[in-house]
Formats: sequence, C-alpha cells, structure tokens
Amino acid sequence: MKVIRYSIHFPALIVAGFVFWLARDLDLPASINNFRVVHYGLMGLLHALAIVVSLRDRKAIRPLKAFGFIALAALWSAFTPIAGLWGSIVWLPITAFLPPSLHNLIIFFITGSAIGSSGYWLLVRWFWMKSLRRVDLLRTVMLCVAATSLVGIAGEMAPDSATLNRPELWSDTYELLLTVGWWFAFSISLYWSEMRKYASKPTEVIA
Repeated sequence: MKVIRYSIHFPALIVAGFVFWLARDLDLPASINNFRVVHYGLMGLLHALAIVVSLRDRKAIRPLKAFGFIALAALWSAFTPIAGLWGSIVWLPITAFLPPSLHNLIIFFITGSAIGSSGYWLLVRWFWMKSLRRVDLLRTVMLCVAATSLVGIAGEMAPDSATLNRPELWSDTYELLLTVGWWFAFSISLYWSEMRKYASKPTEVIA
C-alpha cells in the first residue's frame, strides 16, 4: 500500500505555492546579512505539511510525530542555504575560472538542492517511508538537481525586460519557480519510488 495519497498531495503543493507567494515578504526584522530565516524555513514547512495532510494511514499521524517532522523539515530548510554555501567550496577549482555572475549562483543553488534533498529524504524515510532504499535517494537527488538546473538555465535566458524593469518582482518569481520546481521534483521521486515498489510486488508473489 502506498504511503502518500498523491491525488491529495500534488494539489496540496499547488496550494502551498500560493501560500509561499503570498508570504514572500514575511521575515523576522533581525535578519543576518539578508539571510531570510523565516522565508527559507517556510519552504520546508509547507512541503512537509503537504506530506502530512496526504498520508494514507491516518492512524500513523500522531500530533507529536507530525509536529516533529514539520519542525525538523523547517529547520533543515532554513539551514540548507548555509550548507549549500559551504558545500560550494568543492566547486572552487571550476568557479575560479568563471567570472562573478549567475553561473556561480546556479552552482550554489545546485549544491544546496543536492544537500537539501538528501537531508529531507532522510527525514521522510525516518518518519513515514522506511521502505525507501539508497537507489531512491539517488533518484531524488538527481531529479531535484535537474529541476533546479532547468529553472536556473531558464532564468539566465530570461529577457532583460523581465529582470531589469521590475527586479523585485522577477526575484520573487524566480525564487517561487525554484521552490515549486524543487517541491514537485522531490514529490515525483517519492511517487516514482512507491510505484516501482508497488509494480514489483506481483513479480515477487509469482516468484
């Protein structure tokens, strides 16, 4: 039996996208070097909430367990940009030959995407989907990095009229696309993992 009801989960992600857009200016006054803690934490909180509300086994959703999962997802999401910045050090041999531009920024996003998806996948496995395997982790990271890369490339190809005329609106839209694209890539990887497991059961029974 699948753990997540995806007919509920994916529409919940769309609603989460609208909430994320409406809350784009929400942040605590005491931000450090423009590091928007509340904003980044909201990314993980909304996706974790979309998972909890779409779990198939309602008996497994104990309030304390659900709160712990959502809280840890929010904390990890808030920490991920810092981890992505630290992890970007491994790209120094490459970025040293690149001019300071969006190319370096995309590398930062890709690194954060890989680190963030790995940690969040472990949380999902620990709390709800213990049948996930290492190959599922690899699939999740690859899909999340691919989604981040595609949005990053599309952002670089955007016309100057969109990026220069209204830079704040473009920045908010770009961040929304990165977030929602990452959300759906992560959830599609879970769906893929569960469908492969479900499809293999008849073969196991025959064997």
